[in-house]
Amino acid sequence: MDLSKEIEVLIFASDGPINLEEIAKILEIDNLQTVEKIIESLNNSYEKNGRTFIIRRVAGGYQFAANKQYYPIVEKLYKEQKKIHLSTSAMEVLAIIAYHQPITRTKIDAIRGVSSQYHIHNLLDVKLVKIQGRQKVLGRPLLYGTTDKFMKFFGLNNIEELPNIREIKEVTNSDISEPQKNISTKTKPE
Repeated sequence: MDLSKEIEVLIFASDGPINLEEIAKILEIDNLQTVEKIIESLNNSYEKNGRTFIIRRVAGGYQFAANKQYYPIVEKLYKEQKKIHLSTSAMEVLAIIAYHQPITRTKIDAIRGVSSQYHIHNLLDVKLVKIQGRQKVLGRPLLYGTTDKFMKFFGLNNIEELPNIREIKEVTNSDISEPQKNISTKTKPE
């Protein structure tokens, strides 16, 4: 069988992002760079042939996604499913957690100047935030961090892809805003 087709079908059939190690293990490939090169070649082929989709890195793995130019059409399809409505203050709490994770509620409250308990509870309910453990200090407060659902929701492969303050200013000053850049924060240092 054609290795590129085998990789393509694994990514297609996976119910979520599939990482290089999983692909290599299933197909018994020793070199992860071989898998990366084949994925890159597949994407080049899709682009050359004018396909509407690509293989994209998301949450540490690979999955099929629509090209950015088709996002408005896809958003219409999933409009009903993407009903996570976050208030400005909930987005603020989420941004603080994303940029400072792992972080305690006390530290979040100190940054915001008000209690964040309600918003943290709601973010846990919609699974954008998770408990990552306990801090090893008196009282052993809970530590919060983001989830894979957060990464998927904002279209990020890893947390380092979060925009810095300069990038946020550029996005908010432009007429074009992309879904994965719609988070507001005041806390990430440049």
